[in-house]
Amino acid sequence: MKQKLYLIANSVLTKGRPIENVVREAVAGGVDIVQLREKDRPACEVYSTALKIKSVLKDFPGTFFLINDRVDIAMAVEADGVHLGQASLPLKTVRCLLGDKKIIGVSTHSIEEAERAQREGADYIIFSHIFETKSKPGLAPKGIKALSEIKARIKIPIFALGGINETNVHEVLNAGVDNIVVMSAIWESSDPRNTALQIKKKIQGVV
Repeated sequence: MKQKLYLIANSVLTKGRPIENVVREAVAGGVDIVQLREKDRPACEVYSTALKIKSVLKDFPGTFFLINDRVDIAMAVEADGVHLGQASLPLKTVRCLLGDKKIIGVSTHSIEEAERAQREGADYIIFSHIFETKSKPGLAPKGIKALSEIKARIKIPIFALGGINETNVHEVLNAGVDNIVVMSAIWESSDPRNTALQIKKKIQGVV
């Protein structure tokens, strides 16, 4: 996993737009991985939304589809894998359920959490939050220095998350991390396709 643009999709962020439509535009612009994260919705609704997104992604071969936390829904829709938080099922348990061919990522917020995820067999980690973000009000960002420290000690792919957009993505790239996770940059954009395109170009060093 190198130079990947990763979108976290959540129905709360859609501002009335069908979530699958925004996902389609973002993937058309260059998003490589879509994670559906719905922590507060009933399983039946998450399942229905997952099916809609998976249907969209059929038009974009090679795009990975992950489900946050809900291993059961990931299995039901035959997603490419799951993303786990610190309060999720143990990674080893999830690996037994999904097998070796599925992707398992882990959210981390410290060196200790990152090293544990790597030791337990995660395929990648998300490290957050890098910059100030509306989703973490009042919580100080980790910053670029912490990201650089993670990069120096972790060998599996690292994805940076938190307040990253077209104007500051270069700071993350300069730290040696070229896998970027976006949320508000896409969901608050009036043109998700172009926003994704511009960020992806910067990741790839095109602009």
